[in-house]
Amino acid sequence: MPISKLLLAVVPALALLPATVRTNRGPAPLRTATLETVVEPPEEPRNTYWCVRHGQSTANVENIISSNPLIGSTKHELTALGKEQAHVAGADLWANLSELEVPLEDVVVYSSNFTRARETAQIAAYEMQRRAQIAAGDWEAPPLLQIGLLSDLRERDFGSLDGLSAGNYDNVWPRDMASPFDGTDGVEPVADVCQRLSNMVDLLEKRHSGKQVILTAHADVIQIFQTWFAGCDVRAFSSYRFANGEVRRCDRAGECLPVPAPMQSQAAAAL
Repeated sequence: MPISKLLLAVVPALALLPATVRTNRGPAPLRTATLETVVEPPEEPRNTYWCVRHGQSTANVENIISSNPLIGSTKHELTALGKEQAHVAGADLWANLSELEVPLEDVVVYSSNFTRARETAQIAAYEMQRRAQIAAGDWEAPPLLQIGLLSDLRERDFGSLDGLSAGNYDNVWPRDMASPFDGTDGVEPVADVCQRLSNMVDLLEKRHSGKQVILTAHADVIQIFQTWFAGCDVRAFSSYRFANGEVRRCDRAGECLPVPAPMQSQAAAAL
C-alpha cells in the first residue's frame, strides 16, 4: 500500500501532494468520462461510518472554491468560529458514542489532508478524548486517538473553477443532478468521487472490523458519500447538505439522511 494512500498519524501535508499542479485558471475542457456506471456501495459493511464536515475556514469566509491540494493542504485554515465548531463536533461525536456505549478503543479517525479538515479532525479527536477522560475520572486513559490521512477524502476537484467564487456551485450542482458523469469545466464527476470513496471503504473494511470510523472531510465529498453509501440517487447529493462542523452517522438503509432541501444559491454565502 503506498504511503500517500494512508498514513496512520498526522504528517506534514506536503508529503501527500500530487506530482502535477494546475498552473492556470483558463477554461478547462470537458473532463474525460472514466466510468460508465456508478460503483455499488458495500452490502454489509463491518464498520459503522460517521461523517464530519470541517469547521468554517478562511476559504468559506472569502466565499471561494478551494480544491487544489497544493493550496488546500497548506492554506485555508479554520477560523476562530471554525475551531469552535470542531470542538462542538467532537462533543457531538462523544455524546453519540457514549449513548452507544462505544469505548474510544473502538473509534478510528480519518481525515482529508486539506488543512481545514485536518485541523477539524485534530480538535474533534482532542475533544472526544478530553470528555472520555473526564467521564472515566482518569487522565491517563483512554489511549490517544490518532488521525489517519486519506487522499480519497480530499476535496472534490473543481477544475478551472478552483479559486473562483463559490457561486459557481450554482452551475455545477444542477449539472450533477442531470448526470453523475458530467465533467464540465474540468470538475470531477460525481461518479468518479464515488469510485474513490468506494476504494477508501474497501481499504478501511480490510483494515478494521467492528469499529466506529469517523471521516472528516468536505461538503460535496461527504454528501456524495452518504447518498452513495445509503444506495440512494447520488445525483441528489446536494439536497442533503452538511453545515460546517456537522456530524452525521451514515447507514446503508438511508435512515440517517435528513429531509432533502432545495438547493440554495452559494453566490453570497459564507459557508
